[in-house]
Amino acid sequence: MKNIVFLHGFGENASIWSEFTKLLNPQNQYHFPDFSEKKDCFSIPEYADWLKNYLDKKKINEAVIIGHSMGGYISVEFCHKYPEMVLGLGLFHSSVAADSEEKKENRDKTIQFLIKHDTNLFIKHFYPNMFTEEFKASNSDFIQKNIEEFSKIPNEALLASTLAMKSRQSHVENISDFKFPIFQILGQQDTFVNYKDALDQTVRMQRPNLLLMDNICHAGMFESPKICAQFINSFLSSF
Repeated sequence: MKNIVFLHGFGENASIWSEFTKLLNPQNQYHFPDFSEKKDCFSIPEYADWLKNYLDKKKINEAVIIGHSMGGYISVEFCHKYPEMVLGLGLFHSSVAADSEEKKENRDKTIQFLIKHDTNLFIKHFYPNMFTEEFKASNSDFIQKNIEEFSKIPNEALLASTLAMKSRQSHVENISDFKFPIFQILGQQDTFVNYKDALDQTVRMQRPNLLLMDNICHAGMFESPKICAQFINSFLSSF
């Protein structure tokens, strides 16, 4: 039995894992920390320390850390700061690189938007971009339901998360130091994480495991749950 920690991403909460993890091996213990309402973390290292505190309170000494998007940034930072607590790392549509200058400019635009508008309007524009056009066309009710759910996230929490992502440090150079197994789930249609850039990171890993899907955007846990779950089950049983 392993402790498996699933971290959600920006503009969502821990509910993204509720259906997906039903497809995973029930012999493991799954944990779903939720940072969506945190307003007092302004850097990725602060989120990593928050995760450390979460695990300490649960008396978890070792775990596999899996993060979606921003959750992946936090996971990588946690691995960097507390490698003795990590059995494995999962990057679910995420990256070990810092923001490019272009992405930093986009973060600034997000900050300005959030200052002027409420969460609902932001999520309404932001959230559908996680999916392919095909998925959006056939799952409009599902997407609308999640827009309503994630619109409850405090505006201040989204601002804090955006500032943290913009200022995060790159771990491209030290990813090769991680001795534990790492998986990447990538979508070729992803507009948030460039899969070609992520593949450049794969070759630096000591124990890489890769799932690259051609018709998936930024939400494989919804767009292709069975394939993603099968891949993760195989990964978790390999060590």
